Amino acid sequence: MKPTILKISFIFLLLGLMGSGCGKEEYSDHVEGYIVGSFQCNDYDGRGFCIILANNADSLWTFSLPENIFDFPPDVIKSGHDAFSGGPYFFPDSLRYKFNIRFKYRQPDKSEVIDCPLAFNAMGVLFPWEDWNCVIIGDISKPLN
Repeated sequence: MKPTILKISFIFLLLGLMGSGCGKEEYSDHVEGYIVGSFQCNDYDGRGFCIILANNADSLWTFSLPENIFDFPPDVIKSGHDAFSGGPYFFPDSLRYKFNIRFKYRQPDKSEVIDCPLAFNAMGVLFPWEDWNCVIIGDISKPLN
């Protein structure tokens, strides 16, 4: 009887260890930030957005922000502006702090990464994408202030 109890215990231990690594990555605490730019990728239908955290601690880009969260002026969301042309279209300085959001974010799983080819702009300068973090955002709201 003892070998059976040991086998069952071992199976439960294995299942517990396997299950502990299968969950999605944890989201951050709530943060506030400003949507400061947008872009599109040739191989993806959605629009990407650039977000600067309110405390300037990080620069983020994401495809998981709903496009209709704000009524962006048409001249701010440049149709066809894509990352392949060298980088995002950044909003004018007068709108830099207008599109404030509160949200949580996390690193994307491999299956959630959108392969967006990046290239040089017309001046031959590559946008510093490495200074920006690709994230998945959730629990999005507009701050009341």
